[in-house]
Amino acid sequence: MTAQKCESTVQSTPISINALTSEELQQAGIQGADALAREVPGLSQRYASPGLTEFEARGLASNGGASPTVGFYLDEVPLSPPALSQSGKVVIDPNLYDVNRIEVLRGPQGTLYGSGSMGGTIKIVTNQPQLNTFEGSAQVTGSYTEGGHGNGAGNVMLNIPLGDVFALRVVAGDAYRSGWINEVVLNPFPLFDWNKQTILSAPVQSVIPDVNSMRLYGGRVSLLFKPNDDLSVTAMAFTQTLEMGGYDLFDSPPGTPYENHYEGFPLTEPINDKSEVFALTVVANLQFAQLTSATSYFERVAEQVQDASESIYLSNGGPAGPPFVPIPYYEWDPSHQISQEIRLASTGNGPLQWVAGGFYSLLTSAWNEQSSNPTIGAYNPDDVYFQSNNPYHLKQWALFADGTYKITDAWKLAVGARYYSYDSNIGEKEWGYDGLTPTEPATFKVTEQSNRGGNPRVNLSYEPTSDLNTYVTAARGFRPGGANIYFPPYSEPPHCLPGTPIQFGPDSVWNYEVGEKARLFDNWLQINSDFYYINWKGVQQSVLLLCGYEANVNAGNGHSYGPEVEVNAKLSPNWSVSANGTYTDARITSPTALYKSLIFAGPGLSYCGGATNCTTPILNVPRTGAGLTLIYTTPIGPDYKFIARLADTFVGPSTDEAYFFGLSLPSYNLVNTRFTLAHDPWSANFFVDNLANKIAIVSANNTSFQFNIPEVIRYSTVQPRTFGMQLNYKF
Repeated sequence: MTAQKCESTVQSTPISINALTSEELQQAGIQGADALAREVPGLSQRYASPGLTEFEARGLASNGGASPTVGFYLDEVPLSPPALSQSGKVVIDPNLYDVNRIEVLRGPQGTLYGSGSMGGTIKIVTNQPQLNTFEGSAQVTGSYTEGGHGNGAGNVMLNIPLGDVFALRVVAGDAYRSGWINEVVLNPFPLFDWNKQTILSAPVQSVIPDVNSMRLYGGRVSLLFKPNDDLSVTAMAFTQTLEMGGYDLFDSPPGTPYENHYEGFPLTEPINDKSEVFALTVVANLQFAQLTSATSYFERVAEQVQDASESIYLSNGGPAGPPFVPIPYYEWDPSHQISQEIRLASTGNGPLQWVAGGFYSLLTSAWNEQSSNPTIGAYNPDDVYFQSNNPYHLKQWALFADGTYKITDAWKLAVGARYYSYDSNIGEKEWGYDGLTPTEPATFKVTEQSNRGGNPRVNLSYEPTSDLNTYVTAARGFRPGGANIYFPPYSEPPHCLPGTPIQFGPDSVWNYEVGEKARLFDNWLQINSDFYYINWKGVQQSVLLLCGYEANVNAGNGHSYGPEVEVNAKLSPNWSVSANGTYTDARITSPTALYKSLIFAGPGLSYCGGATNCTTPILNVPRTGAGLTLIYTTPIGPDYKFIARLADTFVGPSTDEAYFFGLSLPSYNLVNTRFTLAHDPWSANFFVDNLANKIAIVSANNTSFQFNIPEVIRYSTVQPRTFGMQLNYKF
């Protein structure tokens, strides 16, 4: 494990951490980032589709603000997402083939990883090129989704030695997933009467089946230069393209749950998301310390289209406004980031182990939206309903140091600190029928935001034996602030409230935690548990305004606390079981007057019953979560091994928003099973995912891409029952 910037193991590291090896990933069938949250306690997600996953940890949701709360790394590369796009704060979904392990650190990682990691950090560690070794592997997967069609994927890896000091590693993959959600076109569309009976009785003009199909393809190339044992230079290039016919969303109230997305016109809603990463990592042994230089460039371009006919028509007064006509709504979000980290880590076995370094990054992104139709010429000379251009710049730098001193053979004290500085600015142009001006402004409105500060941490651990590690820790994390777009001065109705801030400040957390890691009965039983309390200051939270816009505000102060427990037991030479459970109480305990006025602005809303000291839940945080996995392993003859795996994941209820605040999302269970027959150098897996064919509602805030309206709520869901076969071969 390297998540602490030095080599260690999960059990010997006195923090809350998980590390899933390549073998565990394959056995669990984890092939994308969305499945990761269901394997790691304390980790949750907002999800719209593969490639569009927003991670949360320990109740620190990132639905508000301009930065994530969980850091995401590919080796040494920080993959900061576009700051203000509607896909905002979501991570890319890299192909997990030929990955060595995935490390998940819970709790603030502000000392070593800085901003955007105040809830935790996820680090994907890939397999590196190997000198003097020719090897390869291949994987083929075929499956079928109920309600959809066939799916297929193929991956290949080659490690090629190039003389004695060079090695090349190439990984490529291509995956296709069929859709299962139908776009149902109604004519006439029942505007202003969105209920199940009306929808089901409306005339169906056409049905476009399985609109949410997906294709993900790309590759990774790594070149290693290692002239001696004291120096290695690795260059890496990564590219990936995600193409989707539409999100994994169905409408509420649904006609047939799971399958239908209703529209007034047969407009397609494709998504295209392309990412490229270039990195250069130099590791040099300086005898007294190891020097690491990590340089990277990350580029991402996301494009999407949605049918905004209903939201434009209804948010503009219905019959009194522009006509109900087809209105495609476009978004184009280019972004790129350069980053540089240089650090020194101590070597040797002395009582003091330390790491120190510096970090710099520059993120540039743009959020562009456009919708128009020639029928509104009488309302706008350029036929534009709404168009915006929002360039965004975020510059960060930091200095950090972290050291661990071995007081005795059992006691260790770790102290660290990070000094950070960031400057951000956003330019704003918006125009059209629903914009600030009818035509494009000549200049940008510019809003700036900056902050400086420190992130300390203190950790005291007691490890009397190699089978028991206990610790207490206190650590701080932070997230940069940012700016909102400008809200038009609507007067009919006056729901873009005066005083809604155009910018919001940073938020920060202090985490206080006690934990233990124990191995019992000759390592047949392993129990890792912790209890944390997080004090959250200046919570960044999104608010969906009744004029259809979305704002980010500092909603007040809050907390998140709860236990996390993981148990792994070997019941017999053949049977093993693992279980985990979490409870999370995450809420805003001292909401600001502005935040209360915004979320209670809707008719009939009284989430707190009118109490002046009310608390509100942090959005998108399941209150409870649990997982149970049963594994049976047995040899078949002298050369074959059979593995059966049954896993059940429970995700508790949560709260979301979709036009109105306080939308309750129900709990759900997902059951997966896999049967593996292995015989070196090959293995065959038969699997069934979502065995019970559960209709799981993951999140609901997916209409803010357009203007929000009360008539439509789009729920994101998971893939129906899917069964298939996977073949793996190594040489």
